[in-house]
Amino acid sequence: MLPRRALLILPAALGGCGGSPPPRVEGPPISYAYLTQIRLDVSAIETEDRNPSPGPNDLGRTLQPTAAEAVLIMGRDRLAAFGTENRARFAVTRAQILRARDSGRVGVFAADPGEQLTCQLTARLEILGENDRRLGFAEAQAQRSQTAGSTPNERRIAAESLLRQTMFDLNTEFEFQIRRALRPYLVEGTGAPPPPVGREAL
Repeated sequence: MLPRRALLILPAALGGCGGSPPPRVEGPPISYAYLTQIRLDVSAIETEDRNPSPGPNDLGRTLQPTAAEAVLIMGRDRLAAFGTENRARFAVTRAQILRARDSGRVGVFAADPGEQLTCQLTARLEILGENDRRLGFAEAQAQRSQTAGSTPNERRIAAESLLRQTMFDLNTEFEFQIRRALRPYLVEGTGAPPPPVGREAL
């Protein structure tokens, strides 16, 4: 027979087991500030979100940051204005994590097939002259898929992991495309940017 003290403690312990699980340890905030900036020969950089309105199956809009915000963070962290004329426009044109039933899982998973998550990200950088004349552009795309359980918590954890992995791909592709398509507008060296340097959000 359990002593009286143990009997008093037991209900509280059981209540704790039946409650919410402990909060999951989050990863570091999405950031690219530790990377060398891509220096552009422009006087200002604008950022805008052109991502279409999310649909009901888009998990990307429910995350913190959202998929679109993660792409904007990349643009703000990676790009720097080091010129005295023209301007750059960084835009998010697609940022979504779509969910669909994973019909490919069978056997013990047949009663709960889970879901297939697909993350699709697209970023575009334009160099603009007078009267918004486009002088050049670069575009990068990244896509990854991953299976997830059917509970909200399982979906959230899988979606966050998938977003980080796809953002890694996008960042790599983004720099490659800029250096391929916009080489005349890159500034090499370590000098300070000439004043004034602007950054605008549309």
